[in-house]
Amino acid sequence: MKKYSVLVLITLNAACSTLMNVQEQPINVVDGKLNIYSTTCSGMAETIGTCHQKAQRTCKQGYRVLKENLDTSGVHREIRFQCE
Repeated sequence: MKKYSVLVLITLNAACSTLMNVQEQPINVVDGKLNIYSTTCSGMAETIGTCHQKAQRTCKQGYRVLKENLDTSGVHREIRFQCE
């Protein structure tokens, strides 16, 4: 039983490490002149909050959300934003 518990813990640790090292999805320039960008935060490792964090990092002076899409499954999330 002890060997089984250790095996389960090792497997869970590997799975969590994999999730934590997921590469963040890129920010795309929609209109460079107007400072409009879009990004997706799809999958299980990211949330809509991750999209907003990326917008904050991109727009040091703040941003305005132009469009926010959340599909019914809750897996695909996307925002379009403009730097102020």
